[in-house]
Amino acid sequence: MVEVHTCSPGCRHHLGGAGFGDAPLVRLGYNKEARAEKFPYLKALLQRPLVFDGAMGTELQKRELTPEDYGGEAYFGCPEVLNRTRPDVIQEIHRAYLEAGAEVIETNTFGALRHVLAEYGLEEEAEELAYLGARIAKEVAEPYGAFVAGALGPGTKLISLGQISWDELFTAYQEAVRGLLRGGVDLILLETAQDILQVRCAVLAAREAMAEVGREVPLQVQVTMEATGTMLVGTDEQAALAALESLPIDVVGMNCATGPDLMDAKIRYFAENATRFVSCLPNAGLPRNEGGKVVYDLTPEELAKWHLKFVTEYGVNAVGGCCGTGPEHIRKVAEVVKGKPAPKRKETFPPQVASLYQAVPLRQEASVFLVGERLNATGSKRFREMLFARDLEGILALAREQVEEGAHALDLSVAWTGRDELEDLAWLLPHLATAVTVPFMVDSTSPLAMEFALKHLPGRVLLNSANLEDGLEKFDRVASLAKAHGAALVALVIDEKGMAKTQKEKVQVALRMYERLTEHHGFRPEDLLFDLLTFPITQGDEESRPLAKETLLAMEELRERLPGVGFILGVSNVSFGLKPRARRILNSVFLDEARNKGLTAAIVDAGKILPISQIPEEAYALALDLIYDRRREGFDPLLAFMGYFETHREELALKEDAFQALPVLERLKRRVVEGRKGGLELDLDEALREGHKPLDLINGPLLSGMKEVGELFGAGKMQLPFVLQAAEVMKRAVAFLEPRMERRGEGKGKIVLATVKGDVHDIGKNLVDIILTNNGYQVVNLGIKVPIEEILKAVEEHKPHAVGMSGLLVKSTVVMKENLEYMRDRGYTLPVILGGAALTRSYVEELKAIYPNVYYAEDAFEGLRLMEELTGHAPPELTRRAPRPKAPPKPQVEARARPVGEAPSIPRPPFFGVRVEENLDLATIAHYVNKLALFRGQWGYSRRGLTREEWQALVEREAEPVFRRLLREAMEEGWLRPKVLYGFFPVAREGEELLVFSPETGEVLERFAFPRQKGGGLSLVDYFRPRFAPPFGDEERWLPAYEAGARDVLGVQLVTMGEEPSRKAKALFEAGAYQDYLFVHGFSVEMTEALAEYWHKRMRQMWGIAGKDATEIRKLFQQGYQGARYSFGYPACPDLADQAKLDRLMDFGRVGVRLTENFQLDPEHATSAIVVHHPEARYFNVD
Repeated sequence: MVEVHTCSPGCRHHLGGAGFGDAPLVRLGYNKEARAEKFPYLKALLQRPLVFDGAMGTELQKRELTPEDYGGEAYFGCPEVLNRTRPDVIQEIHRAYLEAGAEVIETNTFGALRHVLAEYGLEEEAEELAYLGARIAKEVAEPYGAFVAGALGPGTKLISLGQISWDELFTAYQEAVRGLLRGGVDLILLETAQDILQVRCAVLAAREAMAEVGREVPLQVQVTMEATGTMLVGTDEQAALAALESLPIDVVGMNCATGPDLMDAKIRYFAENATRFVSCLPNAGLPRNEGGKVVYDLTPEELAKWHLKFVTEYGVNAVGGCCGTGPEHIRKVAEVVKGKPAPKRKETFPPQVASLYQAVPLRQEASVFLVGERLNATGSKRFREMLFARDLEGILALAREQVEEGAHALDLSVAWTGRDELEDLAWLLPHLATAVTVPFMVDSTSPLAMEFALKHLPGRVLLNSANLEDGLEKFDRVASLAKAHGAALVALVIDEKGMAKTQKEKVQVALRMYERLTEHHGFRPEDLLFDLLTFPITQGDEESRPLAKETLLAMEELRERLPGVGFILGVSNVSFGLKPRARRILNSVFLDEARNKGLTAAIVDAGKILPISQIPEEAYALALDLIYDRRREGFDPLLAFMGYFETHREELALKEDAFQALPVLERLKRRVVEGRKGGLELDLDEALREGHKPLDLINGPLLSGMKEVGELFGAGKMQLPFVLQAAEVMKRAVAFLEPRMERRGEGKGKIVLATVKGDVHDIGKNLVDIILTNNGYQVVNLGIKVPIEEILKAVEEHKPHAVGMSGLLVKSTVVMKENLEYMRDRGYTLPVILGGAALTRSYVEELKAIYPNVYYAEDAFEGLRLMEELTGHAPPELTRRAPRPKAPPKPQVEARARPVGEAPSIPRPPFFGVRVEENLDLATIAHYVNKLALFRGQWGYSRRGLTREEWQALVEREAEPVFRRLLREAMEEGWLRPKVLYGFFPVAREGEELLVFSPETGEVLERFAFPRQKGGGLSLVDYFRPRFAPPFGDEERWLPAYEAGARDVLGVQLVTMGEEPSRKAKALFEAGAYQDYLFVHGFSVEMTEALAEYWHKRMRQMWGIAGKDATEIRKLFQQGYQGARYSFGYPACPDLADQAKLDRLMDFGRVGVRLTENFQLDPEHATSAIVVHHPEARYFNVD
């Protein structure tokens, strides 16, 4: 067994990163050659590119293992348990890859973490299963001379999102790595990392396990970059590498999520910038679903071609495959890359810090690294008050202000006498870490608080600070914390004697700390920032006057003596006590002087720093005299500087408000585009006084603004809520101008809009109304559930240029077709525009055979473009466009197999029949809101054109506050009134029908005939036991209608938020509050869905089958529970007419819900479902 390497600080094995030996010299950089002397795996990488194996899961699926192979149904689907039950299968897969040419195989331990294995009740066996996986791989690999990578995945919980604690995650990785090391692996591979904080925790845990076992092996970490371009939590490749380079890792790389094509730019960045070896293990392209099976299309030859490029052009050191790749892929890769020379790596990595989302260089080329100072409880009263009041929105706004003003990082200090610093951090950090895009500088004197923050902040943190005031013990403790977590470190020139004030004292203390930090703790000079202390020079006493000069002189000297280190100062301390204008100038001049002397970072209010060019020459000269203490006979620079501001009372030169400087017509246009309401009427008055006519203002700058809004929306550069904000400005402007018009023209055109018969959904139609109305069109909005006769009556009355029909469900598309036939038969030829979620362009093109003058509008802006063409206001591009070619017919979907067997038991419900539940808690329901569906789907905050972090920042800035506001208003004002109608019925399968029995009489109340997949595939009836089947247990005793043949139980539910949400939304629409209309409507829809999700969980609990429910809400949305909830009109039970049967069973009217003639629920904010308990019940398509 290899011993842990420990030796003197001068040993060449001390190579870079905490944990590489006892006292690493990081200033030497990562030394691949010296590391390779210790570890054969790294030596091989130094000599040639190595080939890893491919997917384990794909190969296991090919073998179609049964529950018995896993040791029983309880463990079915747990690959790690096969290390114990079917080691021969795992050996066979390993051997296949080795025969194909793999030089490194990964252990079958991807999920060998206790919180993952807990899903199978195997949490206590994590270390042992890891050990078995290592032994299996090692035994197979030895005859081939191959290396074994002890592979561990990311687990199932994201630490950055608070789904698991640091300590839980640390323990999970520590024990798994212990098992792998005991089993003899040649390296530890932390792969498929989705959360950069999880990586840091896992690396520290792995190092701890190595120390425990007494065996050190190389560490390889591979992150997963999604198709969106970032890790799952939003980290881009620059931020990921900045964090990885700060840790004791030998190989950095990427795997999973995408094929090599989408990895190309990302892996190139890693290869061009990393000092460590680089690996790349992509999927076999992006998966697709074919007949219910996941299919990967990338061929072995294509993968080999990509890897040849990665090795020869980018210099990647290790290549292989992930999901969808098999032995043939690896065989081709091995053929093309073996024998290629080893690539060269960079020797240095520039100092950077990183947030969850992005990296920021510590050395700014054109400026200093600016640290925002206002999240400091000691220095900012505003922040302190918000902290004490737990005003999260205010704190986040304050953080964003500083970022917008140019801060590269934010100082965070919550310490305050009498308060629990850890408690404040625990409350605040989870929000800041995910809401703020720039890195944090943790500012504390408490090592406990520092460690807590480091365990909760992703990326790479700047730690402030270490000093020698309490001697070496505390200094070393802080330095060790920073080093272990890969943090950059601020060192204050304070020793046992106190704060260093003179140049000589500052230099002496800095040199002492530098030696300790580099020689003992192994910091690179580039990762250190010395704070030489800034003292006020405005007090007038003799001691304080030269302190700024002493700091600058010390910085100048240390810059020469300690090449590579950085310097940081709290700039605004220098001017403490002065009035604001004087402080601003003195701070700006001092910052400029310090930068010239070597300052690389500054803690400062970036928004209050002036360019030197904007400072009057006399004030600049006086500030320099004060900074350098240039006193002389009859001249006191402090008095002179203060006196200057008494005699020069004019304000400092500030930028003129750019918006107000615009010509009034341009201002009006920008008001529409930017959604600016404040001052609108003043600008309109000004334009009228200049002689512009009201109609000219509408048709000119205002409509021009709406046109630009449409173009921005179409290009994905404006989100839907801001479009509606612009429409509100337009409507307000028109309302102001209308009384001042000589006469109102007909506008650009007229349209009759209606939601078709039987459909209660009007959000899409009303968005069309908003866009058309505010682009100069007259809209006759007939509302919802409008029969064709009423539409044509409005046509005869209003003589429109076109008719617009809208509808949400598939049934509405049939009604639209019938409406067109009705119009054709009566001789109508005017244009008809169709829109709605269930429509497709190809379907509408087919309707031209019935009614030639019909057009499809995908969204409101396409409706606008169509109206402009139809009324002669735009070139006829859309209306004359040739029909799109029909898509080729879909291949026959392979029929899915029926369930493996009957449910293991029939769960007994607490009652039979139907009950009503009211007085439900909205806050509880809100916990089940799918925010992704709300923010993107309902509110239109699109990801288009945005990086993940930009979209997340947008959501946190715009959407989350609205969500919280609406929830609060709904709770206070009562416009969401949740009610539930639910129950349980005895049922049985009879042929292709599900029979529902009366619990009282045993008679058959209803029969549901569910369709079956083609080829004898799956039907909903398969999830229920047949009529008169033998009992499992004592059903005869408790199941009603047993004598009539009932053998199973069906759950039913109907949830509603009442009619108030629709009334509120309608009032907002009519008042022109379009943005709030969108928000209220979408919020109400998703709260209704959340109520359905919540009550389904309650029913599972009542049924006694909730034990397998996922603990994370996102997994519940992915059916992370036993059974399923099916709604009529959806693929598994597509016949909406079955709603009538459900209504007869339940009596929807008990909670104020009715069915329309098309079997839709009215009011709109209601959903119904049947609930199935079968463990294998899943969603499927009968087509």
